[in-house]
Amino acid sequence: MEALKVSSHASSSLTQIVKVIRGHFKVELCSLYELNQEQLKLVATDAVDFGAVGHVLPATHLKLLELATRKMETAFLEDRRSSCIAVPLIHREEISGLLVLQSARPQPLKPEEARFLEFIALQLAGTLPAIAALERAKRQVRGKPGQVVFEGIAASPGFGIGPALLLRGGGLATPVAQGSYDVAHEWELLQSALEQASQDLLGLERRVEKESSKRESDIFGSHRMMLSDPDFLLRMETEVKNGKSPLQSAGDVFSEFIRAIRSNPSPGFEEKAVDLEELRERTLGNLLKIGVQGLREDWSGILVAKSLGPSDTSRLDPQKILGIVTTTGGPTSHAAILARSLGVPAVMGVPGIAESATPGDLLIVDGDKGRVILNPDPATLDEYEALEERRIESMVEFDAVAFQPAATRDGRRIGLEANLGFAADLKTLRNLGAEGVGLFRTEFLFLKRSTLPDEEEQFNLYRQMMEDAAGLPITFRILDAGGDKPIAALHAIQEENPFLGNRSIRLLLSRPDILGAQLRALLRASHFGPMRLLIPMVSGMEEIREVQKMLGAIQQDLSEQGIRFDPRIELGVMIEIPSAVHLSPLLARHADFLSIGTNDLIQFTLAVDRNNEHVASYFEILHPGVLASIARVAEAGAKAQKPVAVCGEAASDPAIIPLLVGLGITHLSMTPAFIPAAKRVIRALSHRKAAEMAKQALLATTIQEVKAVLEEFQNSP
Repeated sequence: MEALKVSSHASSSLTQIVKVIRGHFKVELCSLYELNQEQLKLVATDAVDFGAVGHVLPATHLKLLELATRKMETAFLEDRRSSCIAVPLIHREEISGLLVLQSARPQPLKPEEARFLEFIALQLAGTLPAIAALERAKRQVRGKPGQVVFEGIAASPGFGIGPALLLRGGGLATPVAQGSYDVAHEWELLQSALEQASQDLLGLERRVEKESSKRESDIFGSHRMMLSDPDFLLRMETEVKNGKSPLQSAGDVFSEFIRAIRSNPSPGFEEKAVDLEELRERTLGNLLKIGVQGLREDWSGILVAKSLGPSDTSRLDPQKILGIVTTTGGPTSHAAILARSLGVPAVMGVPGIAESATPGDLLIVDGDKGRVILNPDPATLDEYEALEERRIESMVEFDAVAFQPAATRDGRRIGLEANLGFAADLKTLRNLGAEGVGLFRTEFLFLKRSTLPDEEEQFNLYRQMMEDAAGLPITFRILDAGGDKPIAALHAIQEENPFLGNRSIRLLLSRPDILGAQLRALLRASHFGPMRLLIPMVSGMEEIREVQKMLGAIQQDLSEQGIRFDPRIELGVMIEIPSAVHLSPLLARHADFLSIGTNDLIQFTLAVDRNNEHVASYFEILHPGVLASIARVAEAGAKAQKPVAVCGEAASDPAIIPLLVGLGITHLSMTPAFIPAAKRVIRALSHRKAAEMAKQALLATTIQEVKAVLEEFQNSP
């Protein structure tokens, strides 16, 4: 660990936050450090007397950081005269900083105080990178082209700022590294990509001439001539000599020529611009396949893609993603769910962004307003810095509600749990007030590989998760493959409509080898902590009985082999399609719990593709038909005395939570970061009044009427 330094981007809001923390815990000093590339930098501090204590802090804090880093947990140092506590700021499995409190007397924190301090540190962990990005952006904004604002669909809250990382056919285009840059080598790479594009076009030219006509093949010949234009090549070489990567150089020059051509209103110029766009994509694709050198190993930024599926995300390092923008999709698309699970802002359905941005362009992603800003100007950067400062200040309200039960004012308990797709997220659940994991998406374990994980590999992972959960229950959804989650290792056949095809539990029942291996691994891991199993996309009793039969056979086999497991493991079903809603009274009698997946339930009930931005406005949980379905399932669970959960994105919407509670939902499962806010909503509710409001909502005949009922409820005393 390198010596302590004072950061150049200390913020007045961070200074205020450490001041408030110091006052709350009644200590002499509070300091906030940023850890970047093994270097610890002081970004904010507040002390009673800097002269008395300041000169002894660095060594003490460095020792504490080493302890906290090694253990990935809070560290204490104390003697008869003083005490010091360090809480690591863990951001996506990595320590991004350190929050240090020092007292002039021995004052170990009470358990609830230490837990609350860890809660604050968890919130701050994502703040330091945002402030650092804003400061870097202010230094980079000079000389950039004019600001461009794109509107899209808000998919994950918050805002992120950073360089554009473009996901294209061959891989990820990132900004070039600074420091070690071989101009000759980079220019060679770009020339090779251009030559490959020319050769590809020559092949197309010859084939089309043979199969069609010389006139049609001449189109490809004119494209090749564009690639050998001296002015065009000179501009690219100049960009490379100025330190840009081959990807950025090619993207910038192509875009410059395209803009110039489009500015000419004469007939035929738009066609030439489209030709250049095709050449740009071909050249950039070749660069990615060649393997561009000089890419930052420590890249991080805003991921920009036309679309984003599980197979794409499996190739990415989620710790480096500061925001997500896609041309297609909506708030319930796979990309949106990924963004919320990572806790990063996202905007979907942004036309033109993938074509307009080039690697390294500065982007702001506003997941609250559904806005993306390309090359923001200084005034915009100031605006977002002010927003970040207000967010930080409002965050430090010392509201201990996160550690109180999620119960309404009249005593109705609601289980609040987390939706997870990554095992590492388990470590932060308690600090957010989660009571367990209501949905763990096991398909993410299968996406990042070309072969299927065997039983032993799955068992080791599930066992580690149970140990990390430290007594919190985990609901594992059985592999939900197919639809928008294709698993390469399954070598599934192409289907005309995969969302209604051989997917999810249907696929598993046709592959008992895969289902059996997963069930056996899960059962073995159930010995190490409370576990529940969830069957996805159930359409009727047949699927439940088949799974129960296989589960029983595996339990008997494990017993005969003397392998320990939890014989009382609960088995639940997901309610996602209309047939399951209609059969919910029957399903509730034969399952241990019901879990409503509102994303798919809305999609199948209203016949709306949740990944299609053109019909996004039809995707509405407040549709009377959807509410009637949720009410029917909740009633079925109540009559059978079985818990009923909602694990879709609606579970975290503060405006909809009162309605769900009023309808009789007993558990809500959501992205972990939303749990404290959801708990505040629940604790402010009267269940009796929420139930009365829900009855009124069920009588409504339109979405607008339902919204009017909710608005009246929210405005009532």
